[in-house]
Amino acid sequence: MNKNNMKRVLMSVMLVSSMTLSSGAIVAKAYNGTSAITERTMTNEQLVAATTPILQSYTKDASDKTWVMTKDSKFVIVASEANLKNERLAEIVKLVNSEFMAKQIVSSDAQAMLYNQDGAPTDITIDIKPVSEITDKTTSKEAYKITIDDTGIHLTGASETAVLYGLRTIEQLAIANNNNLAYGEIVDYPNVAERRIHVDMARKYISKEWFIRQIREMSYFKMNAIQMHFSENLGFRIECETDPSIVSEQHLTKADVREILAEAKKYGVKVIPSFDSPGHVDQILRAHPEYGQVDAYGNNYKSGLDVTNPEAIKYIYSLYDEYMELFEGCTDFHIGGDEYMEFDRAPFTTQYKSVLDNYARENIDPNATWKDVIAKYINDLAEHVHEKGFTPRIWNDGIYYGENSYYGKKQMIQMHKYIGIDFWSQMSWNSSIAKLQTFLDKGHDTVYNVNASFFYYVLRPSMPNDGRKQHSFDNLNSDKLIFDQWTPGKFQANTIADDNPAIKGASLAIWCDKADVCDEDTITEDISNEMRALATKAWNTKSNSIISHDQFKSNYAKLGHVAAFDKGSTLPDSGSILPADSLGKVTIKYVDQDGKDIKSPVTRYGNVGDEYNFTAEKIYGYRLVSDKDSATGTYSKKGDTFTFTYEIYTDKTDLKAALDNALDENDYIGATFGEYKAALDEAQKLYDDKKALQQDVDAILIQLNNAKKKAIKRAYYPLWVEVENPMADNGYASGYAEYLEAVKNGKKVLYGEEVTDEAVKTAYDELVAARNGLMKRDGNVPSVQASDGYWSLGVSPSDKYSYDKMLDGNRDTFAWFNDAQKVGKHITFTFANKVNMSGIKISAPERPGSDIIKNADIMVSEDKENWTTVGNLKMDANTLEQTFTFDKQPVKYVKLEMKEASDSWYKIAEVQFIYEQVAENTELKDLLKEAYGQDLTDKTTESVDAFLEALIEAQKAYAKEDLNNEEVMNALRTAMQNLKVVSKVNKAELKGTVTKAEAIPEETLNKAVKKARDAFVKALEDAKAVVEKKDASQEKVNEAAKKLEDAIKGLDVHKGDTTTLDAKLAEIEELDEKKYTADSWAKLMAVVEEAKGLDAENATQKDVDEVVAKLTKAVEALEEKVVIEPEKPETKPEIKPETKPEVKPEVKPTTKPEDKKDDTVKTGDPTSLFGLVSAMALSLAGYVSVKKKKD
Repeated sequence: MNKNNMKRVLMSVMLVSSMTLSSGAIVAKAYNGTSAITERTMTNEQLVAATTPILQSYTKDASDKTWVMTKDSKFVIVASEANLKNERLAEIVKLVNSEFMAKQIVSSDAQAMLYNQDGAPTDITIDIKPVSEITDKTTSKEAYKITIDDTGIHLTGASETAVLYGLRTIEQLAIANNNNLAYGEIVDYPNVAERRIHVDMARKYISKEWFIRQIREMSYFKMNAIQMHFSENLGFRIECETDPSIVSEQHLTKADVREILAEAKKYGVKVIPSFDSPGHVDQILRAHPEYGQVDAYGNNYKSGLDVTNPEAIKYIYSLYDEYMELFEGCTDFHIGGDEYMEFDRAPFTTQYKSVLDNYARENIDPNATWKDVIAKYINDLAEHVHEKGFTPRIWNDGIYYGENSYYGKKQMIQMHKYIGIDFWSQMSWNSSIAKLQTFLDKGHDTVYNVNASFFYYVLRPSMPNDGRKQHSFDNLNSDKLIFDQWTPGKFQANTIADDNPAIKGASLAIWCDKADVCDEDTITEDISNEMRALATKAWNTKSNSIISHDQFKSNYAKLGHVAAFDKGSTLPDSGSILPADSLGKVTIKYVDQDGKDIKSPVTRYGNVGDEYNFTAEKIYGYRLVSDKDSATGTYSKKGDTFTFTYEIYTDKTDLKAALDNALDENDYIGATFGEYKAALDEAQKLYDDKKALQQDVDAILIQLNNAKKKAIKRAYYPLWVEVENPMADNGYASGYAEYLEAVKNGKKVLYGEEVTDEAVKTAYDELVAARNGLMKRDGNVPSVQASDGYWSLGVSPSDKYSYDKMLDGNRDTFAWFNDAQKVGKHITFTFANKVNMSGIKISAPERPGSDIIKNADIMVSEDKENWTTVGNLKMDANTLEQTFTFDKQPVKYVKLEMKEASDSWYKIAEVQFIYEQVAENTELKDLLKEAYGQDLTDKTTESVDAFLEALIEAQKAYAKEDLNNEEVMNALRTAMQNLKVVSKVNKAELKGTVTKAEAIPEETLNKAVKKARDAFVKALEDAKAVVEKKDASQEKVNEAAKKLEDAIKGLDVHKGDTTTLDAKLAEIEELDEKKYTADSWAKLMAVVEEAKGLDAENATQKDVDEVVAKLTKAVEALEEKVVIEPEKPETKPEIKPETKPEVKPEVKPTTKPEDKKDDTVKTGDPTSLFGLVSAMALSLAGYVSVKKKKD
């Protein structure tokens, strides 16, 4: 199309658009001729529910008008510089336009697309702006806003993907509401960042066409990630060049994968490759059995990689490298790490555990175990993947095994915190699997909810007996369960807050355990409802509170599938996005005073002839110095250019405030203050640096504030010492979990944003109470009698739910009583010996179902005849743990007696008793109690530091039950004795001297020599520091006062006036070196150099005068060179004899008097005189006579 034709097309488009308008609102008619009354009467709740996922908000305005899309409606992209260059934005607009064509929302013809400054009332105008300009309810870049009014539809997205989602919303609203969109405002964003489907394409071949169709469908419902799990026990399904022998017969080629990646990118869906190891590698090990894990007998395991074999690890890394190259551009890589073996049973416990334990001790740490071998493999592989530019992910069950158990060593390996955790199951059959809270406590802030109870779709080896198909989710009506019951914080057997920032996503999971159960198209159909349920609940967690599940299904049924859903189908071409002929521009440049760009030039676009007015932007670290702060004019085709000039500017206001309000070192624990002090010093240097940049100032402020949070007041030392040196797990029977919780809370209080004395005291009191509640295993375990037995029939092992599980210190195990609850039934605990008891704690399992005790009295007795009721136990879903405290009393029997009947059985996980134990050596404990009672507020820094150092060592000894450590106890006693009170000193004289010094005017300071000024500044600075120092001694105060007084007196030594010196040097500069002898000139120059080397800032008047005198003497000592010209013979005058012999001519001596000889011509001897004169005239030809220079 040539330029003139393009102009005609644009003009006709705009003309038709304008002809459709009346002076008032557009009368909305659906394209099928149905009136828009229904849409006008819909409520906000009905409007948000029309789409899938359900919108966050759709607020109708008061007009009751609706907007309709016509053939003349255009997609108008706001013609900003960024949008004009944004190829991805253009791709999205063309994609959705093609979908409108395919679905014939208006017609099968393309809607016009163009860049312009704004659109007509019939147009959809599209722009990208920061999320902060869209909504303050989220920071998600998938957020968008749509306004619908008389000026048309205005869609603003926080990103290109947000624009895609906004256009999808318009598309779905048009389908659902007969192409009528009610006037109002839509603000929409996801509650969960990632909304994913995991696809097991390894056990079962899944075609390229299936993936492309699924990606399109997911995008239509704002799902944004798909996980391609291509390696498994029963297959390896992507072409492999490194080792073709491992690839299954049916597989995707690399070209297929690249086509899938391209389609996913186009539709805004992230692809996550999934390659599991060291488990789930049967297919690979069939080709390489030598790489299977070696057991105690030298045999190779066929289902797990040998994590002790460097060659096997190198091989598996080579495979990962190949697929990281293939999936280049993807952001995440799932490395599995799950189900290596069943760690709680044979063959692991009998054949493999010892091998891994030995390897751990020899290669990791003498105290390491098999857990560390597995963890290290996963950690190292994660690091390898991370170094290649991917964020690694793993399943939850491969690390931190046994972390909640009181028995066995815990994992030593510190996992990389950048590893994402797919939390799929708590594995109720194995209590050693780490809980979700363990991951959060260890700093993992990226967790994905793949709750197997809701999200697992499985092609099963056998048919379920509850009516489900062999290819189904794990529950009947799982889509309804997801919609009604699931929320982002509801993980499998673990629940946290829905808005916990660690929750980064949620995912369905397709598992093809038996590949031939159904075909891939059946899978698509089977998961469709659940996918829509997850899509809406992850996007808008409140979906089920807006409409019912039945209404939800009815609504999404209207929307159908995505355009081009059928395998192999393509979308029609929507054409090109055209530029607007009437577009003008203005370019704004931002430069420094040297003309260098400090910000990329900005080009603004508008309609030719329209006026513009742009204010100069505020630029971080700079200040505008141009005369004008705005650019004004009229848009033109040629375009104007404006230049704003800036200078570097650093705002130090906040920095000065931080320095002026610095913490007093004397109020804080020295060990916690170092980082803050160092940051404070750096902050002062930056404040004094005139060339400091804004980013440096801001950075040091952040550093300073972070360090400030770590500085702990002296008054808080008891809490600080214990939370940093908590009691070790010394095999306590009960109370340790509560103690650790108290430690955690203490840290939270101590390092919180706003620390108060009251909060610290409360936290410390709770910590001490928890420490005192620690109960050791003293062998005094009660026996148990009960009205009901425990469930053992058909249970393996048969004692899995026995009575002793109530007393094993592990809440993951429990006693399960095998009959209904009846009034009068009891559970009685009998101690071998009486104990002085003061508390009882009873816990149900974390997931007891309905099998909990409804109502029971808790009673104690010394003789089993006289009972004292100390509490009433009532449990429900929200109260699964209760503690009863009472006055200390002798107890031999404890009884739970039922007070209410229930058909339910009952479970008890733990019963813990608090009582006095055999007295330990309390010397260290008593000493610590005394130490924690010390008042440090008025003590010297040196003695406090020594005391805290000794206290920490004593606390460490107590924490590990080193109770007889005389060395640490003696050190602590000495440190307490040596705590010195800051002596009261009189600083009046020092303060007065400081005041006197500060009053000395600048003029006086400038008169003094520099050495005196420097000494004065230093002495004043030191004196001020001593004034501020709370524990300064009187000796130091007096010393500082004397030094400052001496420095003030030193200011009387004034600088000399160098005017005379300068004049003398100037005079010498005028002398001509050629006139003087080399020796005398050299002596003068030596004195001149000495004069020039005079330190003018430190020279007194005496020093200056002495130099001037030396210069004067050297000048006077200069000797001139004298030349006597010989007389010419032809002009020589005739010499006549003197007629007056009595007058003797005066002859000036040329030699020293003592060297002169008496050989002159005598008076009265004219002949001799004449001859002498003649001889002299001849002999003096060319002779140079030197004589002293006259003054």
